[in-house]
Amino acid sequence: MKERTIQIIKYFISNQEDVTFQQLSKEFQVSARTLRNEVNKINDFLAQRKIGSIKNERGKGLKLITDTEKKSELLTVFEEWSEFIYFTPEERLFDLILASGLGKQATYLYAKEADYQVSKSTLDDDMRRVRQLLYKYSIDIVSIPKQGLVLSGGERTIRTMLFDIIVKFIGLVDYQQNEVDESILDKILFTYIPRKTFYQLDEIYNRKISAWEENIYRKQVLMFTAIWVSRFNLGNTIADTLSENAIFNESEILDFVDAVMIEFKLICSLNERKYIAFILESFNKKDMNNSIEWVQAQLLTIQLIQHVEKETKIPFSRREERLYEGLYKHLTGLLHRMKTNFQVFNPLTENIASSYPEIYEAVVRFAPTIEEIVKNEITQDELAFLAIYFSTSESRINQELEYIFKVAVVCNHGTATAHLLAENLKELFSVEVIAILSSRELTVLKKMDVDLLFSTVRLEQKTLPTLLLNPILLEKDKRRIKEFLIEYQHLRRVVNEPRNGTSLLFSLLGIIEASGGTVTKEVYQKVEQTFKNHQLKINQEEIQPMLEDVLNESGILLNVPATNWEQAIEKVATPLITAKVIEPKYVTAMIASLNEFGPYIVIGKNLALAHARPEDGVKELGISVMTLEHPIIFGHEENDPVKIIFCLAAVDSYSHLNIMKDIVALIHDEEKIKLLTEATTTSEFQKILYQSR
Repeated sequence: MKERTIQIIKYFISNQEDVTFQQLSKEFQVSARTLRNEVNKINDFLAQRKIGSIKNERGKGLKLITDTEKKSELLTVFEEWSEFIYFTPEERLFDLILASGLGKQATYLYAKEADYQVSKSTLDDDMRRVRQLLYKYSIDIVSIPKQGLVLSGGERTIRTMLFDIIVKFIGLVDYQQNEVDESILDKILFTYIPRKTFYQLDEIYNRKISAWEENIYRKQVLMFTAIWVSRFNLGNTIADTLSENAIFNESEILDFVDAVMIEFKLICSLNERKYIAFILESFNKKDMNNSIEWVQAQLLTIQLIQHVEKETKIPFSRREERLYEGLYKHLTGLLHRMKTNFQVFNPLTENIASSYPEIYEAVVRFAPTIEEIVKNEITQDELAFLAIYFSTSESRINQELEYIFKVAVVCNHGTATAHLLAENLKELFSVEVIAILSSRELTVLKKMDVDLLFSTVRLEQKTLPTLLLNPILLEKDKRRIKEFLIEYQHLRRVVNEPRNGTSLLFSLLGIIEASGGTVTKEVYQKVEQTFKNHQLKINQEEIQPMLEDVLNESGILLNVPATNWEQAIEKVATPLITAKVIEPKYVTAMIASLNEFGPYIVIGKNLALAHARPEDGVKELGISVMTLEHPIIFGHEENDPVKIIFCLAAVDSYSHLNIMKDIVALIHDEEKIKLLTEATTTSEFQKILYQSR
């Protein structure tokens, strides 16, 4: 049996979906006629063994029709014929990379020639393709006497590459599937990382992180951990660069890592332990407040929501709370991953891009802003994840709001007929008929606020999207109207707003206080619940403090001398320490973070936002600001020197959202930054800072 015939049989064993001859032709690079001959030969082979057959159903395509038992028999046949089984070029590529990176035995090219049953020239071509693929990771593959094929590159990079290659070739690994349903690529993977390893890791995950969640984050955590365990057991470790006395926060991820070390008897350095925890933490989007990227993620979240809302005209700010929370957590993990050349796989990317094209494209156009911060490219998979949050928010908005089109009707069949058409349109579709006109009255349209035009006569001049209809609507007209409205749905208008009870809430609380009462936390919660019971929406954004509510006069320092960035941070934090908003250790944490992670607090041209994590010594929400007598170099390539520095003390991830919005506005307003740095009095500084109010 020829190599190609065996490849086609293997394809049908692993593929559960119908496939056309055209798809097969593209897959195997041969004509449909040749493939028909191959399928006939395969069916003869299958008939001889009474295993089943490949059926071609009209309108659907080809599919191997047999049961699980027969598939097992077929696999047994191939085991017996193993000397004739050839890997496809892609399977050989996958095997060569995994053999070099995860194989316990030395891998020699002459042995692979025999295993693959290919010529030396074919294997040479395969090796050229391997080198081309690894080049983008800055990894080489070399053949060393007595060692065989060896990957040459940094260990961090090699682990990331192996993860990336496995995800790209296989996707999300399902180690629990029936072996009969495995693809050849699955079999190759489990040759180098046994199923047992995944089962062991899964059990540890159940104990240390979650026994009930089943999502892509879990699967990818297990995949990367399996690669780490395999590489470590082969003697490949991360170089020690940390002090043995280094301290970092404990977490469930670290508990998981420690349990893995015990289970697999790994004796790891502190640096190795911190590295794997750092990578695995980037998959975790439960609570990222302990990440140093939290402020960057908040700034990006605000900018992204504003950008997508502007691009799509969808009022995402109406559902900002849940949208913000989801995006913020994902972006924090994303920044964490991108800085280590590590991004997650999304099996739904194509579906998201095709189902929500407007939102997806808007997110794609925002990508350069994210890439500029981390100096790395973001994948389409990660962009699709971001689009999911907006798509979900859009669905919630659509459930709350009613949309209409404002339309005009042009009809020359008499007043009664025109009004009948208008009433039918209003009854069947979400339209408001602004005017009923004859074809001689079209000039008045210029003065009307109209989105669309429905006409029973063909019009020469079309200043608006226009649909030609029968005066008495037929079923085909109704279908065409529906398609027409979908095409121009971006012109829809919101007609009913959710009842916003925020102003009423403030008025009611004011009455309570004016009458001698006290608004305690318990009282506020009861009032808030009463509003919800009566379907009155409270806009949490309006309740949150603004920048001017939190920034006191005593927190504004002007034209202050500082010799270096450390001293600048110490001085801008002084008002917050004096007001007992933060503890002195918060300043120490800010300086330590910059020493470890670089000038990440320089968020805009000449602008810095000093901060650390809430648990580093924050007592309550607060902010201070300082202009510098002389600009300070923080080490940022593009935004240095810093002329104005804020110090933010946040207690959580949401209560200071309005403050962050004001700071985001400053990032894009270099003229205002200039005016602020030139201010000589506190009142002048405040006037400039709040002038957009």
